[in-house]
Amino acid sequence: MVYHAGAVFVERIRHSTSTAADRGIRFYDSPNAFSEITFVELDADARARAVEFAAGGLRPGDVAILAFEPGIPFIRALMACLYAGVVAAPVPVTALRNADAVRQRLFAIARDSGAKVVLTAPGALGPLGVADDEVVEGASVLLVEGPADADPDLWTMPEIAESSTAILQYTSGSTGRPKGVMVSQGNLLANQQAINGMIGMSSSSVFVGWLPHYHDMGLIGQILQPIYATASMYMTSPSQFLRRPLQWLRMVTQFRATHTVGPDFAFALCTRMITDEQRDELDLSSLEGAITGAEPVRIQTLDAFTARFAPVGFRGEVFIPAFGMAETTLLVTGHRGDEPPQAIRASAEGIERDVLVAAAPGERALSLVPCGPAAAGMEIAIVDAATSTGLEEGLIGEIWVRGASVTQGYWNRPDETLAEFGATIEGDSGRPYLRTGDLGAIVDGELVITGRLKDLIIVRGRNIYPQDLELAAGGLLAAGCLSAAFELPGSATEIGLVAEIEGAMLASGDVETLGADLRRSISQEFTLPSLGIALIRKGSLPRTTSGKVQRALTRKLLVEQQLAVVHADGFEVVHA
Repeated sequence: MVYHAGAVFVERIRHSTSTAADRGIRFYDSPNAFSEITFVELDADARARAVEFAAGGLRPGDVAILAFEPGIPFIRALMACLYAGVVAAPVPVTALRNADAVRQRLFAIARDSGAKVVLTAPGALGPLGVADDEVVEGASVLLVEGPADADPDLWTMPEIAESSTAILQYTSGSTGRPKGVMVSQGNLLANQQAINGMIGMSSSSVFVGWLPHYHDMGLIGQILQPIYATASMYMTSPSQFLRRPLQWLRMVTQFRATHTVGPDFAFALCTRMITDEQRDELDLSSLEGAITGAEPVRIQTLDAFTARFAPVGFRGEVFIPAFGMAETTLLVTGHRGDEPPQAIRASAEGIERDVLVAAAPGERALSLVPCGPAAAGMEIAIVDAATSTGLEEGLIGEIWVRGASVTQGYWNRPDETLAEFGATIEGDSGRPYLRTGDLGAIVDGELVITGRLKDLIIVRGRNIYPQDLELAAGGLLAAGCLSAAFELPGSATEIGLVAEIEGAMLASGDVETLGADLRRSISQEFTLPSLGIALIRKGSLPRTTSGKVQRALTRKLLVEQQLAVVHADGFEVVHA
């Protein structure tokens, strides 16, 4: 069935899931323990629970917080919200290092969204100090456990429109001021069609994944796309992946997965951590698409993973480098080719002048991976952010996008919505653009990401991208140790870099040597006039809920002397 403009997402998934009794979702809590549900059962449960929502006073347009650990109960609740026209706002509840921060985020989102109810599983909020019968910022807690009791045949399609908000995607950031992206029914349908057209998933496909369920890539790409296509789904949790990276690829092998998705670091982690003996037990030849997106996608990661796993059937052309964000529902671009992705060897000096050109022999170069053309229904412009003028191919500017997948703005934030979603290009009388905040250029019709506008370091007229400094630092750091680079305006030290080190490094007494080596190597490679290095323990660098390094927060904590620094070279900070 073809759905045109004006259709809503719930109509599409209702049609597809209600006839897919032989396919469904299996979730692994551990390598040997799983729960499962067929799509037909999921459809019936969603209809029954939507009836219960209505009987309990929830109406279309009301907001429900979805506070679950990864698993089928979350998917039950999500589908029920979609069927009821209730706005679903997923939040993380896993309390790894800082339960108080997770609790604060939950309460802040409840306040911001004006949620009427918090949907959760029994005991899921216990680690956050929230009881099953507690009221969270005026929202009552409703438990989702097992199938709903109501008669699914009593369900009727709610009065929802293409523009009706279906999901609030809360972006990563501070717990005190969360920002909810309003994803409409039409946005969901348009983006699922775009993703499907890019990766070619169908009812005969098999999907394996482990990404966070509350984040755009995990929610839209990992959960809703297989449901949209009624592809068989086999999933596990992020904690299971981090504990046993091999489990991801074992599941691909066991279930003959055709599609999977992961950030850049996941493929790098598997390349480093999986032994030859473990690798030789795998068979990755069934994969047809492996979507990867990160900040940025690194050709070194793609090439290393391909070389490492080629002996067990992995083909480099399976990789699909992509670009997307919550404000565009998910996908904006994707590169799908018959050959493995190839990087552009770009002139570093040219990039500093906002021009993307090939590097000359012997010139310092940066390898950038094209992320493909605009997906179906989307349009991209590269714009001079200062003058709002469009730029020609090869020139670097802010990436602006418009189209059916661009969301409705920020929940209860009209000023920020206008500023970010209402951008216009000089001489263009068409619909406004979304300012992504990302920098890049168009080369041969494909988008090439160079960095984040807010993270750009400008030193004496030069544009320096923090991820380039971080990549250089990575060559001197232990595996799995991350770093964050940023400008320090108003300081004698113009650029700072905070890097993680392992406990073994502390015990060895080589910390001062590492700090000096980092400072010297990076300063020389990038001809930096002033660079400060701060070393912290592995795992303590601030990250977003999706695992990205928070450069601005790292800088703030460093300046306010709130980072537990074990060694500094180049500026004065308080040590732990």
